[in-house]
Amino acid sequence: MLLSMIRKDLLVSFKDKKSLMITLLMPAILTTILGFAFAGLMGDRVTIGTADVAIVNLCDRQEDIERIEAFLGGTIMEGQLDEGQRSRMMEFVEGYDINEMFFGEVLGNTGVSRFLKYREMTLEDAREAVENRRITAMVVIPEKFVYNTFINMLMPFRNPVKIEIVKNPDQTLKADVVEGILKGFTDALSAGIIAKNTLLEVAIENNVGDKAYRELEYIIEDIYSAGVKDIQLAHMTEEGKKTVSSFQYYAVGMAMMFILYVAADGAQYAIDELRNNTYRRVVLTNAGLERIFMSRFVSTVIFALFQVSILILYSKLVLKIDWGSPGDVTVLVLFLALAIGGIAVLLSAVNLRLKNEKASLVFQAGVIQFSALAGGSFFPVSGIPILRRLGGFTVNGAAMEGFLRLMRGYHITDIAGTLLMLVFITGMCFAAGAGIAAGIKE
Repeated sequence: MLLSMIRKDLLVSFKDKKSLMITLLMPAILTTILGFAFAGLMGDRVTIGTADVAIVNLCDRQEDIERIEAFLGGTIMEGQLDEGQRSRMMEFVEGYDINEMFFGEVLGNTGVSRFLKYREMTLEDAREAVENRRITAMVVIPEKFVYNTFINMLMPFRNPVKIEIVKNPDQTLKADVVEGILKGFTDALSAGIIAKNTLLEVAIENNVGDKAYRELEYIIEDIYSAGVKDIQLAHMTEEGKKTVSSFQYYAVGMAMMFILYVAADGAQYAIDELRNNTYRRVVLTNAGLERIFMSRFVSTVIFALFQVSILILYSKLVLKIDWGSPGDVTVLVLFLALAIGGIAVLLSAVNLRLKNEKASLVFQAGVIQFSALAGGSFFPVSGIPILRRLGGFTVNGAAMEGFLRLMRGYHITDIAGTLLMLVFITGMCFAAGAGIAAGIKE
């Protein structure tokens, strides 16, 4: 009897063309579209092209060095430094070429130069080039840049230093990368200045401020020789693990979203059977509600296994997506299908108790959308703490985490938490469904 009921439920599922289109065709189409749309932003090896940058250098290094020398010998510093200290500071200033560091060691860095090509231009020409969209961005190094930077390095006070960047609005992504590279340089300079100021404050608190100030040029030299000159760009991943491409991410995201419709459709079939009197005929055969719900559970699990298997096969053959170890993926798919079966039982019980399809409709219109949002089907939610926490308690959120970890090279033992969450959801749905079914009058 149970096998006949399962066979009947499966035939109903496979004859529903609308359900087949939603659960099989739509996720395949959306995975392909979203995969291409976000290629290059999630680990794919796709280039965004070369950034053409204009450098406007308004700073005259030699003039700034003369300004520094005049300042150190001026009335403000009178009595603060002896001749030996002034001499050593000037040697440091003359030997430490910030312009060369910026042009040679930052812009000339091997990793940076592959992406960013620069040329020095006048302010007027650079502005015209940006306005006419001929370059990605212009970077303006202000007047007295060297002077103000060294004053900040060597003195216990701070002169404002601002490097300006004007971006081409038609090349937002590349311009943002240029801004990030520039920010890395300015942050490195700022870090050294902050370290110097902190050291002086600690020295003053410990009554050794005079000694620290006398040794300031050596301290600054050590800070910058160890830090600023070592600016590097590197793309790193956890050792032995892989990055997840946009195709991989959205293959999982769409599959996990649309598999929830399998549960909703299963509950809808229960109401259809009630309306066409199939449900009553089954009850009259003394099949019992237990067998009815068990048939719904098993048929939903089988259909869910079929749906995910088809999507995995499509993504592997057409999009060349690697889902991870086949054995580990199979185990996770099975646990996911069991959870979907549990949800179908719960929704079927609610529908039969209400004698309408409201539970299925609410689930399709609201619960699935929220679950997809919180679970990360639309976009990664790792940077949104509240969604990340909520998503971990949803079927597609937990399953997505498991599949993405397998794609990165983890093993089944590393996703034990995901499997336990799916078992918990399955058990809770069964328990709630049983409690609701107890109030159904046959």
